[in-house]
Amino acid sequence: MIVVFGASTDIGQGLVARLRSEGLACREVSRSANDAVRADLRTGDGVAKVISGASIVVSCAHAEHTGTILRACPSDVQLVLVGSAWRYSRVPNARANLVREAEDLFLHSDHRGVMLHPSMIYGGNQENNLRRLLQVMRKIPFIPAPGGGRQIVCPIYVEDLVDCLVNAAKRSWDGKYILGVAGPSLTWRRMVEICAQSIGVRRPIISVPARPAVWILELLRGLGLKAVDPNVVRRFSENVDISTVRMREILSVTPRSFESGILAAIENWHRKGLTL
Repeated sequence: MIVVFGASTDIGQGLVARLRSEGLACREVSRSANDAVRADLRTGDGVAKVISGASIVVSCAHAEHTGTILRACPSDVQLVLVGSAWRYSRVPNARANLVREAEDLFLHSDHRGVMLHPSMIYGGNQENNLRRLLQVMRKIPFIPAPGGGRQIVCPIYVEDLVDCLVNAAKRSWDGKYILGVAGPSLTWRRMVEICAQSIGVRRPIISVPARPAVWILELLRGLGLKAVDPNVVRRFSENVDISTVRMREILSVTPRSFESGILAAIENWHRKGLTL
């Protein structure tokens, strides 16, 4: 039995569908999905019960819940955990610290398995980073790029991440592994250019200083106004360049190009009636 936490997320839904299509027994766990078994990772209520009888536990929930899962799982249960590439960031922020703490808990546990740290995920129905970027492109005459947009990014298409999780769940792990998973590397500027081309618009990319942008965002958030997390802009100062070599070798997944991925994402968003 494979137990999947976070079954109501884009990743969880895709994972459960794939596992069942391959004839694997799967128990969906969620606080919100009507057709899933209920358990609350925040309080721990019901977690041990839904894990009972499992041979593999996959968590698509936030990494902050790793401790709850570890405490509820017998040591012979194999784990597949989803973290985040924020773990590799040098920008001081609480999000990265939570993922690092989760990784440390896993590495010091008695469990076999793997924690995957995906880069920016796109293409799902709940994802809003690139969909929001496409919406902005239609409304403004240029795209501001903090620091010129020269930093390296490696966004991963949601179905490629699901492939990684499926193969990780089917693999027998002989210890504890940490693995970054990502799409092919490109500059942020090139990613934006491809996004613009994919919806048939032309927008100049204008370099703007990153520091003033951070100050403005912090001010807006301080005033209680909805704004991009300043740490996202701070991260424009560093490259998020995760090699896909180990991902291909260990999980047998070759990520698609961003050009093909964004077209597939747009098709999916149109099919679901989501605004672009």
